Amino acid sequence: MLGQAMTVDEVLAEVLQDRVFYEESGGGVTFSGGEPLGQPDFLRELLRACHASGISTAVDTCGYAPWEQLAAVAPFTDLFLYDLKTIDDKRHVEYTGVSNKLILSNLKALGRIHANIWVRVPIVPGFNDDAAALEAIGRFAAAVPSVRQVNLLPYHETGANKFARLGRSYPAGEVPRLSPVQMAAAAETFRAAGMTNIHTGG
Repeated sequence: MLGQAMTVDEVLAEVLQDRVFYEESGGGVTFSGGEPLGQPDFLRELLRACHASGISTAVDTCGYAPWEQLAAVAPFTDLFLYDLKTIDDKRHVEYTGVSNKLILSNLKALGRIHANIWVRVPIVPGFNDDAAALEAIGRFAAAVPSVRQVNLLPYHETGANKFARLGRSYPAGEVPRLSPVQMAAAAETFRAAGMTNIHTGG
């Protein structure tokens, strides 16, 4: 395990070293993980500090956190990158171990108080790559007015190396790669469901 305990001021000092790059690119800082809302108080204070320093902020979250925590960071977050894996609660429990009811209700609530949300959908063969599953996600996302963009992300096996380093077998096993044609078809399904700003890959 690698890591270093840092204060908000110490992290901000690291962030500010790259201020020139943010200014030239129009970018900023993205807080991801893991799950950044796993440390909600620290995240809120760090977002607040970035805003006070004129640094644009984004939070990459799966949305599985108490609503109060999400609402608390929203005023200091310029962009939310919000993961949706499936609308089917039974399947979500089977594959992730938790219900998606909180995730879905949080996205609806966030859409009422925040103006800039990008939904990110990992497309996993055998899990959520069929037309019905994708259409359900697309319809849900399209019903949240603040969702400005959908990113469809083809499944990759980057996590397999992490399991190997821990001496554990990779539970997903062999997962076929999605072709550009399959990703294009997924994008068309989202368009048919009402989403117009769709990006694939990455």
